[in-house]
Amino acid sequence: MIVPPRIGFRNGLAVRIALVAGLLAFLCSVIAQQFALPQEFVFLWLAASGFFAVYLYRRRTGQRLSVASGAHLGWICGLFGFIVVTLALAATAIMLSDPALVSAMRDQLHTHGLSEANADQMINVFRSPSGILAALAVSFVLFSALPAFGGAIGAKLLDRD
Repeated sequence: MIVPPRIGFRNGLAVRIALVAGLLAFLCSVIAQQFALPQEFVFLWLAASGFFAVYLYRRRTGQRLSVASGAHLGWICGLFGFIVVTLALAATAIMLSDPALVSAMRDQLHTHGLSEANADQMINVFRSPSGILAALAVSFVLFSALPAFGGAIGAKLLDRD
């Protein structure tokens, strides 16, 4: 009997599937924010990304995953999403060193319905190291816990035959 590879970074297929699902989670969260959907949708997309990763892995391999393996695959998916968030936050922080881009960002935030005070507060968060670290900490928790939860749920629900 062939033992299937464990879910982890040494499992190339699991890593590729988690990468795709993590990128999809990031894109869905950006789209939800662009269309000013309620914050709950972002949480839903993150959990759904872990579920989707388990679904894709199971469909591709035919292997049943334990709840722990599903959570691990979801966590890897979230980790890739967090890496993309980190890159986006770094790019935003760099862009905010240019006053013209600060003005453009302020205008964009106004079009999304934020008051000038709230827009300035949001911009100042991205200009301070403590604000960036706080945003990264929150992103890490959300992109770790929710896809892991979705992966565990996916493994449990998809295990039924």
